[in-house]
Amino acid sequence: MSANTFGNAGFSVLLPGARLEGRCGPTNARVRCHLGVKIPPGCELVVGGEPQCWAEGHCLLVDDSFLHTVAHNGTPEDGPRVVFIVDLWHPNVAGAERQALDFVFAPDP
Repeated sequence: MSANTFGNAGFSVLLPGARLEGRCGPTNARVRCHLGVKIPPGCELVVGGEPQCWAEGHCLLVDDSFLHTVAHNGTPEDGPRVVFIVDLWHPNVAGAERQALDFVFAPDP
């Protein structure tokens, strides 16, 4: 998904006590792959009202167009929650639609 502005990759770091209130991603044309790098106890992700579970060394696919919240309810001794996130095309987006989205949402030069 790197040919348009909706495709990103990077680390997400959440410190103990932090909470990201309910939000929705900008499009349902993607799914986000979360690779658990460091997942202390007390971390939670709820997507569309359904609790999800991160696990270190494992991937979790998330459609962030649904309302979602993230929280780290651990202690300072637990350290941060670290997830590597990569955006992928939603499997229901056809090739022609991908090309059109890449054209319309191309990043600025």
